[in-house]
Amino acid sequence: MRIVLFLMISFLSSTLLFALQPISSKIVSKEQYKVYRKHKGKVTHKKGEYTIISLFSNDNEIEWAKMFDMVEMGGVDDMNIKKNTLKNKQLLSINRRIGYNWMPAFYYYTKSKNRDFVDWVYNNRQRTTLNPNGPFLHCKKNGYDWCRDYYYNYGDKELFKKRVEDLIYDMRSKGFNALFFDWASGSFLLSKEYAKMRKNFQKLNPNKNYFELIGNFYKTLKNNGVFIVTNQAFRKEKYLLKYVNYDMTESYTTTDTTKKIKIQIAGVGWRDSIKTTNYYPIYKNSKTIKDSLHFMDILDSYKKKYKKYGFKNFIYMNYIAPRYKRVYESFPLYKEVKPKNAIYYSYATAKLSNNLVYAEIPENRALERDEIYFYDLGKPLGKKYKKLDAINAYVRFFSNGFVLSSEAYSKTKYIKIDSRYIPANRYIYDAYDNVWMKSNNHSLVIKISYIKDEFTKKSLPAGRVFLYQKD
Repeated sequence: MRIVLFLMISFLSSTLLFALQPISSKIVSKEQYKVYRKHKGKVTHKKGEYTIISLFSNDNEIEWAKMFDMVEMGGVDDMNIKKNTLKNKQLLSINRRIGYNWMPAFYYYTKSKNRDFVDWVYNNRQRTTLNPNGPFLHCKKNGYDWCRDYYYNYGDKELFKKRVEDLIYDMRSKGFNALFFDWASGSFLLSKEYAKMRKNFQKLNPNKNYFELIGNFYKTLKNNGVFIVTNQAFRKEKYLLKYVNYDMTESYTTTDTTKKIKIQIAGVGWRDSIKTTNYYPIYKNSKTIKDSLHFMDILDSYKKKYKKYGFKNFIYMNYIAPRYKRVYESFPLYKEVKPKNAIYYSYATAKLSNNLVYAEIPENRALERDEIYFYDLGKPLGKKYKKLDAINAYVRFFSNGFVLSSEAYSKTKYIKIDSRYIPANRYIYDAYDNVWMKSNNHSLVIKISYIKDEFTKKSLPAGRVFLYQKD
């Protein structure tokens, strides 16, 4: 009787422990890693979440855009975009066709014709702008000799009303059905170089709060049925996030950086410097994923806080560089190839907190295109990501698979992961290595190989996406 009771207690204890422990992991031997090369399965796909294009780019980029649910396409006030531009390019089927706008300011063209709205603001600039007589910081900084940048005085009621009307008219007349606002938080006004404009705002608007006015601007647009995406509105979250649909971060999991190195690139020629991918972009001396996760956790709390107001999610826009592959051993000739490792790391790390994510390659937009954006991970499971015991890596489970983001290691790792979230006896696809595996009793042995930087020869962090076979 004692033996039976002991076995029952042991069974219940282990069952309870498994139920409470969402994940455990350990390093295993290479022999325990098995792939099924002859297996032919399918995984669940969906439309891509978010991307950015130019309406006047090549046909390949236009076709790429059609595969996404939300696409930022160009300036909402761009006079080159006509009434039928989107229709002629067959882009009207995209769910959210987003027009770009610079929230705090506008360019006044000094050498060409301006729009009627811009002329009106300029003619009334003593009350409608914060810098009627300058300084014109943005045009000067960028060496633009064709413009002056004027900053809207959102405290002027007539300007406010006309600004909203102008945006809605431009948006709807050109086929856009959403707006993206750059410099969306208005935080620029707090910087030292904008002190003169800040003082003028206070003079024009006694007892008014600039950020409350910006919040009211987004609120007014939202009340008029405008779908709003902002860039870093989270910096003034208490004023702004309750009035927008999505907010974008930039370079929170990867960014591109300039490396001074003299090399020759096939089809390009000699260069004295190139862009490379920085996997730890938060601080100048960052060396760990934890720096990114710290800020991702803060943004995750905002996501939960403002969900009840209609805020949906953050868009993690990351920047990466091509991978440079040596053509000859004896000569510094390289070719630019798709940076698969950077794309997967960018994606997997952002998905740890279930954000929308896209990695752009400014140097060569064609190299950023990857099927990873069309995999359907399904709904997130558990409250947040978990750290592995076996290595410095983090995992997040979803109903259709899981993602993993790992610090750099010099040698390949074979890891057994046990979790109640892993379905038992299921074929699972490793999208990075393009192989099928099979789970056991809610466990799976995975393999992570780490590539090296072409120039420093240091190992790089890794990101992985694992998908369950479609039923």
